[in-house]
Amino acid sequence: MSLFQISITTSLLLTTLGISVWLSRHNFSNKMLSFARSNKWSVVLLTISLAWFIFRYVKNLSEADFGNHKIIIGAVAVFIYFGSFALVKDFLAVRSLCILCLFYSREVLDAAWLQDSTSRLFLVSIIYIVVTVSLYFGAWPYRFRDFFTWLGVQNKRTEILSLVIFSLGFTTLLLSFAL
Repeated sequence: MSLFQISITTSLLLTTLGISVWLSRHNFSNKMLSFARSNKWSVVLLTISLAWFIFRYVKNLSEADFGNHKIIIGAVAVFIYFGSFALVKDFLAVRSLCILCLFYSREVLDAAWLQDSTSRLFLVSIIYIVVTVSLYFGAWPYRFRDFFTWLGVQNKRTEILSLVIFSLGFTTLLLSFAL
């Protein structure tokens, strides 16, 4: 994807997320707390992550990047996939979401690499925040629960979060067309 396409996609994702959070601001925290331990979402998100990893990364490995061992790497990924459901059941949906965010971040950073557009700096800054949050929640998923418990104490916090997310998405959309 080009930088323009990935910028539009990111802005649409952020504005949609901001609007969704705003519309469900009264019970958003409860939804996210139930998401954190949802087995259904764990299966869906981890399956998407596995498919993304195999078809985007393992399939395209060159010989210099262990390309001769594609089958072994794919088998290890599938083993980790099934092992996760057997051994790491707690907060698996949060970890899976973090994996998807990191994969998407890689795509955005690849598209922005060595581009002249100054709007990419705003986009890349947002993506580095996403990377940091994904690494944090992926390593300590119980902090995801703690954050949304804190967020649910006052509806004003959820409203502020939704406005910040929407503003980031809308600003990214404007910058995509501006330069």
